[in-house]
Amino acid sequence: MAIIIFCLVCLFAYRIRKLPEAIRTILLILGLFSGWFALFEIISYLEANPYLAAIPITLGLGYWYWHRKKKQNTTTPPSSS
Repeated sequence: MAIIIFCLVCLFAYRIRKLPEAIRTILLILGLFSGWFALFEIISYLEANPYLAAIPITLGLGYWYWHRKKKQNTTTPPSSS
């Protein structure tokens, strides 16, 4: 869990424009490496608890369905009879 937090802190600090470019580059590299390790950590956690994979799948499908409905409602031209 600490790797995930470290990744997010590095990438958040990278977004600060007042830092020197060398420090921003180091933060970006650290954020990318810790992001890979965080991805492996999340995958290993899902392998240990496979029933938890239903949570992001359900959220993703729900968002996809909501976005599709929203797009259909906004792009449908009014019918003139």
